[in-house]
Amino acid sequence: MDTVTGHPLYDADGNKLGKIVDVLGLYGGADDIGWLAVKVGLRGTKLVPNTGVEPGEDGFTTPFTKDQITSAPKVPPHFEPAGDDREALLSHYGVRLAGL
Repeated sequence: MDTVTGHPLYDADGNKLGKIVDVLGLYGGADDIGWLAVKVGLRGTKLVPNTGVEPGEDGFTTPFTKDQITSAPKVPPHFEPAGDDREALLSHYGVRLAGL
């Protein structure tokens, strides 16, 4: 796939979560993490770490579950999370960065 945006995202169990509408924060640092902004129906747009995301036949699959994603902390979905928002998301998803 040439691009990530516009494709569906599936959870670890194969459930379709929604459509990827943006990619945030991929700058290439050793301890960097990117985020996928995913429109998840009536629940709005959620940020999902790109950690472990794999391409599939018609979209992408994340190792996180639907419950993890839909219960993620509410943060502004159109900006790379920083400060307390970033820490809350990393903690929620259980993601540890190499440099921390």
